[in-house]
Amino acid sequence: CIPILLVFESVLALLSAPAVGAAYYLVATRRYRRRARIAARPFPEPWREVLLRRVPFYRELAASDRARFEIDVAIFLSEQRIIGDHGAHIDDETRVLIAASAAMLAFGMPEWEWDDLRDIVVYPRAFDEGYRQTHGAQIAGMVHHQGPILLSQRDVKLGFAKQDGRNVALHELAHVMDFADGRADGIPADIDWVATAPWIELVSNRLERVRRAGKYRALRSYAGTNEAELFAVAVEAFFERPAALKQRDPDLYAALADYFNQDPAP
Repeated sequence: CIPILLVFESVLALLSAPAVGAAYYLVATRRYRRRARIAARPFPEPWREVLLRRVPFYRELAASDRARFEIDVAIFLSEQRIIGDHGAHIDDETRVLIAASAAMLAFGMPEWEWDDLRDIVVYPRAFDEGYRQTHGAQIAGMVHHQGPILLSQRDVKLGFAKQDGRNVALHELAHVMDFADGRADGIPADIDWVATAPWIELVSNRLERVRRAGKYRALRSYAGTNEAELFAVAVEAFFERPAALKQRDPDLYAALADYFNQDPAP
């Protein structure tokens, strides 16, 4: 016969299974339930004013797409820790512009998840290799493989002042996408394996062309630093000057349009 203790344990397991299942469901869906609550809230009007005034990508969206973009911005701001260096104050405009950059990159990729384990540390202006804001410091942004995202507040705002192919928030968040597979190699994460070889060839070819400094003018010269910088600079050009990139390098534009599932060129 079956021992009474074993029967008792089996009965307890059966009785507790629904509770365990309910607890698991609550834990597993916590992020999505929280996001649903955020999406249901009215979008702050001051944030919308920043988007209208500073973000051309947002202004050109249809009304329904603007609503989705706003939800992405609100979720990013609720989940990401944006802090000032040594506790410095970060104004809402800077925070919204950083979130807008993330929303632009992922707008055609609803399955993309930004890692919420990184801090985004904002310095008042450019810094040097020692993270000091010294005279002549030129670093506007930096991403460490496992560490924080560092941004210059002044340069974040300058990046949205005009569409000149330079946007540090887009640039550094593009590095985050590149880093997501553990390698900073210019090959974006989650790319389909059949497209990996064409991407490697494309990046290698464009890196050589930029370094030759000949007639190739689709990307600024900083793209020639390495494969990772080429991808980040290409992302800046894709979102900031899409028509020019499409005209000057249609193959690179097409590869980026396929990856981001967007076609921003008019």
